[in-house]
Amino acid sequence: MTSKKRPDLATLEANFDQESAWAEANYRPQVMGRLTRPGRPPKGATIEPTQPHSVRVQASIWLAVSTKAKKAGLTVNQAAQVALLEWANR
Repeated sequence: MTSKKRPDLATLEANFDQESAWAEANYRPQVMGRLTRPGRPPKGATIEPTQPHSVRVQASIWLAVSTKAKKAGLTVNQAAQVALLEWANR
């Protein structure tokens, strides 16, 4: 029978950067841009209607936005919503 020994606090503190990078890569931070919960809303919940809109951007801008959104664990739509809300709340 093998047992994995857990690292002690001193070892974790010494390797904090490495441990936090591992945790962020494997668990990802909570998505700050999530505006709605995934899936259907609960029964009886009030739902604000949405409307589709289009934005015309250059291909290079779209590629940059989609790459950054993917790294953050967001869709381009979520990233755009977060950016628009931040800009509107300035």
